[in-house]
Amino acid sequence: MADVVVIGAGPAGLYAALLLAQGGADVLVLEEHASIGVPTHCTGIVSAEMNRLYKIPDDIVLNRPSACLVVSPHGRIARLEDPGEEIAVVDRAGFDRALAASVLEAGGIVRANCRVDQVRRSDRFVEIETNHGERLRARALVLACGVTFRFHALLASRLPSSVLHTAQLEVSASAADALEVHVGRNVAPEGFAWLVPVRRHAAPYLKVGMLLRGDASAYLDTFLARPEIALRLRETPREPIRRLLPLAPVERSYTHRVVAVGDAAGLTKPVSGGGIFYSLLSAQFAAETLITALADDDLSAGRLSQYETRWRDRFMMEIRIGRWFRDRLTRLTDSEWDSLVVALASEQVQSVIKQGARFNWHGSLILSVIKQPGIRSILFRSLFH
Repeated sequence: MADVVVIGAGPAGLYAALLLAQGGADVLVLEEHASIGVPTHCTGIVSAEMNRLYKIPDDIVLNRPSACLVVSPHGRIARLEDPGEEIAVVDRAGFDRALAASVLEAGGIVRANCRVDQVRRSDRFVEIETNHGERLRARALVLACGVTFRFHALLASRLPSSVLHTAQLEVSASAADALEVHVGRNVAPEGFAWLVPVRRHAAPYLKVGMLLRGDASAYLDTFLARPEIALRLRETPREPIRRLLPLAPVERSYTHRVVAVGDAAGLTKPVSGGGIFYSLLSAQFAAETLITALADDDLSAGRLSQYETRWRDRFMMEIRIGRWFRDRLTRLTDSEWDSLVVALASEQVQSVIKQGARFNWHGSLILSVIKQPGIRSILFRSLFH
């Protein structure tokens, strides 16, 4: 019987497995897809803060953009410079494979093409049934299976109260040096489109995506057909990868012998939708909680609740502020978006952003920016729509 089985070989599951293995636990990771990191559900933008958790290999870095352009519905542009956080775009499949290799090196086991069909929990163990007809037992289970939420009945928890839809792809394109975020009701209702330049084998590509409430794939097709975008593409875009994105945590992320981490716990940044850093940090909290619980042979819900206490203390204020700000943005008309982007480009607001921007922690910057007169008035007017 293993100490811990992890369902899902994304960043959250693999990082939890790595720390558990390093802590002396017998760990098995089960991944339903045939290859680790495929299909890729994430653009892969991270900051140097990630290196405090897991050192990003240089050979998976596809670009180090120095700025982000926010483009309004009528073409106004605010250029936001990297405030020194060393933003990088990583090959997400390569990142996952690097994590998997680290798990193996630490003594853990990673099995691809192994789908979990059933999970049963008893007082003494968790039993997992796979598509190969195996029945595996473990002292504890980590749910890291993303937004499928197939096994959340184990947690007796409501699913995230709000989700958005995403669609993304990578396409050969002309070279660019900055990230781009395009906003507006006709571009992406309650969301945004993004263009992220990368290089593969010395050739330029764009990671293009759409985050919104509705048919993300259809809106992405429309966005890519815009003349100013289509002219930059060097090939016909392929079918995008689609997924759901939670905007709020699950009601409860633990129970007797079970914890949920990363997207499976609904842990993403509400404004940007980014989830890699939250995934790794929640995985760290889960692994540290499980290591001591395993040592004491106490895997009760009460003991594992320490995991949720830790992530709530670290994330919930950020999530609440981010959701409030996001709700204000979704109310903006295209004219108000134009005005907001102009305000973002102003010298006064640029100074605030340079002083307070943190890639993984948006709360303090949001509270500072909304105090600026030009932005405060726009957000106030949006309340009456």
